[in-house]
Amino acid sequence: MTSTTLAGVRNAERFAVSSSLAKALSDRLLVALIVGLAGAGMGFIMGPMYLALEDVLGELLAQMPESIMAVAGGVDMATPAGWYTGEMYSIVFPFAVMFVAANYAARAFGGEMEARTIGLVMATPTRRTRLAVEKAVAMVVHVVIATVLLSLGVWLGAVVAGVDISISDITAIGLMLTLVSCAVGGLSMLVSIVTGRGVPAILLAMLAAAVGYAWSSFVPLADPIAELAWLSPWHHYIGTQPMAEGVDWLSAAWLLLLAVVSIIAGVYLFKRRDIPA
Repeated sequence: MTSTTLAGVRNAERFAVSSSLAKALSDRLLVALIVGLAGAGMGFIMGPMYLALEDVLGELLAQMPESIMAVAGGVDMATPAGWYTGEMYSIVFPFAVMFVAANYAARAFGGEMEARTIGLVMATPTRRTRLAVEKAVAMVVHVVIATVLLSLGVWLGAVVAGVDISISDITAIGLMLTLVSCAVGGLSMLVSIVTGRGVPAILLAMLAAAVGYAWSSFVPLADPIAELAWLSPWHHYIGTQPMAEGVDWLSAAWLLLLAVVSIIAGVYLFKRRDIPA
């Protein structure tokens, strides 16, 4: 084989790698943008809403039973940090961003296996491991995009309304939101690769997220098992109250470990799985 031919092969390989990464990043990007922009709009109005209710929040919340407040993360919603945590970051934002992660991961692997389109990509010089890593990276990027957009909305709303929430508070809870969402996305990736299905992987990952949320919310109310709340990733995400207390780095490391291990396991299984042509 001549040197010219070898150079052509190498150029083809580089093009395949760069184009597969670009495709992975662009696939389902609209979902991340929609979630991020919708979250930004909701986060923006929370500032003026808090300003309007600030004088009566304490009285209203005093009448709420403990079980109801547990649903909102067990925070003091009479404070700015508690308000944003309870209204947005306890349920709405995490489930929305988790869906971005789970949807992307499941459809990028199981969905493409069902549609038999992943075989076309694998026919290029792109290796399986690189392909899986690129898709996992794209999932993380989509989560970051959605989180950054909604965080900007929260920050702008707080600035306009003069609410005492700093960018560091928003960044702290945004980091934890990113990590727990990537952990759910990693689970979705694993299930979709094992089953070769997209939608069931999304449903299972989101169901696991819902169970984790319920565990984190209500187990602390049962004294005999209250100490087991840490078993839920939600406890490390919201139970440490990152918006008020800052990042709990031990909890952040635990969530990062969950995400990394699930993604690495997914890459390994994808490399060994029989992919239909």
